[in-house]
Amino acid sequence: MPISGNIKRVEYRIAYIAMCVQNSDIGRALLDDLSDIPAIDPAYIQFGCAEWFWETYPNSYVLQVEPDIYNTKDRVSVDYKEALHIEKIRNKFYGVLNKLIQARLKSSLYKQ
Repeated sequence: MPISGNIKRVEYRIAYIAMCVQNSDIGRALLDDLSDIPAIDPAYIQFGCAEWFWETYPNSYVLQVEPDIYNTKDRVSVDYKEALHIEKIRNKFYGVLNKLIQARLKSSLYKQ
């Protein structure tokens, strides 16, 4: 986001990761790890599954970054200060997710 004192509102488009997870020990361990990510900021990060999506894609889950009060919307208008907060949370979210994936990849390489 640009640093500017004259921006009043920002259109925010949801940041999310959707995935299908194998029903296995590794898949369940991954779900446990992913379910911890909302602890970064529970008011802005949600983890779960959309019923309509599950019907087509069983074992599907989503992690999304969006103010909880708008968790069913794809885009919302927020004030500039909140947009800066969302950006900060989103960046942390992707950083934690990247570390988790790297750790899982590294651990799976040692198991081969």
